[in-house]
Amino acid sequence: MSPKSPKKALPSMIKLIEVKKIKDFNPMVHREKARYELCEIWINPDSILQVREAPAMKRNLKEGYLPSKLDSRQDFSSVHFGSGNNVSMAIVVGTPDIIAEKIHRVATRKVLKG
Repeated sequence: MSPKSPKKALPSMIKLIEVKKIKDFNPMVHREKARYELCEIWINPDSILQVREAPAMKRNLKEGYLPSKLDSRQDFSSVHFGSGNNVSMAIVVGTPDIIAEKIHRVATRKVLKG
């Protein structure tokens, strides 16, 4: 009979929709052409360091560079997450207020379950 190891609580995660830039290189003209696609990412809210507006992505939407699935009124945020010297950044769909609300909901659930 093997001893049971104590279960570690998994951190609560939040799901965000990332606007991912895909670079296609055309060797015939020696240029890169960027295109964008949407994908789900899950982030531990405890690792989020900063959330700010991403107005350049709004311009890309208006100019038709982003997937047609997106509503023209959509807003975007850059989310910086990680720890120590290992920090990543993702452009996600939604305003900083919406992202903060998702973080708050997860934090509230942790306290209630606590």
